[in-house]
Amino acid sequence: MRSRIRTVLLAWPLLAVLPVHAGWEEGVAAFKAKNYSVAAREFETVVRERGDWAGGYLMLGRSQLLLERPTDAVTTLRRAYDLDPSNLETQLALAQAYLSVRRASEASQLLNKINPAGVPKERQGLYQQLQAKAMSETGQSDRAADALGKAAAAAPNDASAQFNYGVMAFNAGDTAVAIAALEKAVRLDPNDDNKQKVLVQALVRQGRELQGQAKEASYAKAATTARAMASKNPNYDNLLLLGETQLGAGQYDAAAATFAQASAKNGNEWLPYFYAGQAQTASAKLGEAEASLKRGLDRAASGPDKARILRQLGFVFEKQRDFAQAKVAYRNAGDQASVQRVEENEKIAEHNRQADEEAKNLADLKAQQEKLRKQLQEQGGAPPPFD
Repeated sequence: MRSRIRTVLLAWPLLAVLPVHAGWEEGVAAFKAKNYSVAAREFETVVRERGDWAGGYLMLGRSQLLLERPTDAVTTLRRAYDLDPSNLETQLALAQAYLSVRRASEASQLLNKINPAGVPKERQGLYQQLQAKAMSETGQSDRAADALGKAAAAAPNDASAQFNYGVMAFNAGDTAVAIAALEKAVRLDPNDDNKQKVLVQALVRQGRELQGQAKEASYAKAATTARAMASKNPNYDNLLLLGETQLGAGQYDAAAATFAQASAKNGNEWLPYFYAGQAQTASAKLGEAEASLKRGLDRAASGPDKARILRQLGFVFEKQRDFAQAKVAYRNAGDQASVQRVEENEKIAEHNRQADEEAKNLADLKAQQEKLRKQLQEQGGAPPPFD
């Protein structure tokens, strides 16, 4: 599966030489102020005056990229590259533009012309990120992962580099590496909900791969991040995610409460009721679990969703020793194996009931015998013949 790598345009250094052309200084000032519309207009003036100067096209192309005008940026930056093909900043900017318009092969060809040893340390992170995205989009996933690892190492304080590496590792199934990179990304950029969400997903996957206390610890760590997200923005998705982490961490009462909040945000969805039912089952609140699951069943539309709820509902009935309803639920879920198991358990339960009843009757009989013996002894009579 191809990994999706989110590449951001990092802070590009301005040109060291600032020639005096109409609009240049105004364009630079607007670019620094992140007013890219104004910057683009000023740099358009520059290239009209100096159509032979690559620097004007480079800055115009950068502005167009940041204005999300990638097609214009490709044309502009290609002109800058034709005028000065050896300029690293132009090469990187043009590669970024190619990737923005899904021309990954051209981006890859361009980046492969760059000598990695000649890329300064402060640009290594961006260079490797662009390489990784180009490789990923041309089916070179292994090389992309290697490039992202180098990008993360070259830019330890770059949240985007750490995040991209973490996402690549996550998609490749290397959960431990993914979590380490994603935790760095979240520390560097604690206000990005997307980074936090992917970290939670990685911790949840790790929890599924572990057992016992280690499993609960991973889920609890995920719950800490998910709780921060839900506190800042208590929308349906964030509450659902928080509840899932609490459920995995064994925080069943907290999970049930969170799923109740989620269902209040979107009462037509079946999933929070289903998860609430699971939490309530785990905490032995079977009556509440039954009610939650029935609410979820009323809201589920698809057959697979209904079957999932019915299997859990069958389990709740089974725990309550209501074998008749358990069989109906499992049968409606298409789970014949569970129906057969319930039937066997029902037979065992009936056998045990009869055995218990016989034992009770025998105990009652012995008690009566003992009572009669004592009465005869008190009256001086002979013991009963059955003794």
